[in-house]
Amino acid sequence: MDKTSSLLATRTSRRGMLVRSAIVGSALATSPTDYIFRPISAYAAACTCRGQPCSCGTACCDGYTSFCCSITGDNSCPSGTVPAGWWRAEGSGLCGGASRYYMDCNQLLDAPQQCGCSCAGGDCNNRVTCCTHFRYGQCHQEIAQVGAIVCRVVTCTPPWQIDPTCSTADAQDDATRFHDAPCLHEPPKPPPPKTHLVTAQWFLRSSPTSGAADIAFPYGAPGDLPIVGDWNGDGVDTVGVVRGSLFLLRNSNTAGSADIAFVYGDAGDAVIVGDWNGDGTDTVGIVRGNTFYLRNSHTAGSADVTFSFGDAGDRVIVGKWKKGDKADSVGVVRGNTFYLRNPTTGVADIVFNYGDPGDKVVVGDWNGDGVDTPAVVRGSTFYARNSNSSGVADLTFLYGDPGDIIVTGRWKKGAPTGPGVAR
Repeated sequence: MDKTSSLLATRTSRRGMLVRSAIVGSALATSPTDYIFRPISAYAAACTCRGQPCSCGTACCDGYTSFCCSITGDNSCPSGTVPAGWWRAEGSGLCGGASRYYMDCNQLLDAPQQCGCSCAGGDCNNRVTCCTHFRYGQCHQEIAQVGAIVCRVVTCTPPWQIDPTCSTADAQDDATRFHDAPCLHEPPKPPPPKTHLVTAQWFLRSSPTSGAADIAFPYGAPGDLPIVGDWNGDGVDTVGVVRGSLFLLRNSNTAGSADIAFVYGDAGDAVIVGDWNGDGTDTVGIVRGNTFYLRNSHTAGSADVTFSFGDAGDRVIVGKWKKGDKADSVGVVRGNTFYLRNPTTGVADIVFNYGDPGDKVVVGDWNGDGVDTPAVVRGSTFYARNSNSSGVADLTFLYGDPGDIIVTGRWKKGAPTGPGVAR
């Protein structure tokens, strides 16, 4: 092979010769009669288009996966997939002279619906979906194995700025630089907020101020839902995770195994935490639609308290809304309007506007006066209010990174509520 490629160096590259040799070999292996006795190219004889009834010159047969926006209308990885790797292409002119990045969205093995190899939308003029089992591997390395590539995301933004699990390890394929579709030039939609752990790392700060974490440790596993509460009534909030319908609670903010474990609700339920009976210990609750099912002990069983409040789709918050309250109450946020419920009534008795509809909302006793009040978070900036009323922020500070899962709690006994993030 070395001698032959050297002799042909002026006619073809070493790579070109190897590719042509492979195609001829494939043609002889797959369609020997057609290749030998019919006047067709080796490529045409070898091309079976992965079993699809398409001619070999159509997009479905070119070996590349379809764009996500061509399948879902959104240039982001669809539900049930994760970006598992990326490469860049140079010279497209489509990113103002900068690199163009391609992210493979590989299917998760536990996705509820597993796709099969086909032309996207059943159209031969579309590239394939779920046909390529390959992984560059620079993203989500904590997931040991993924399925086929469902679709590709194309962006001028470096992948590690879109998904922090992506590394900067480089891969390049300029052959894709002119792959394009009209949907790629629509304004990009923001990525959905993270709700579950990726690296199972926690970073807690003991005061509502900017600065580094006072407490950092690992707990849980990727895919867990993080929660926080005072599980043993000692005046300190500690971490917990929900895995399906299994609750795993820890009584100290340190690495280790769960101190409390029980099953409650169904996988996919919205989970809330509060001291529902005023005994000083936080327990869990679940929300389905606008119905609340609260439990007063860390055990499996049926709900101790059930009621309806707000509308399905509202964001639920929990806190002590008035000075002297012993038990926690619920509230809902609709747009930027807060509806806070008194522990003994079924209607909102505090209503006010704060922040913008797209803000993240958290709750805490920011000044240590015994009353929980809201904060809104934009990027990594917290705008906290010390009363349950409309107005400007009483306290502003930075903490964490944009995209972090935000938690709040009293991480030290007697301290005000501090911010935390889980990743």
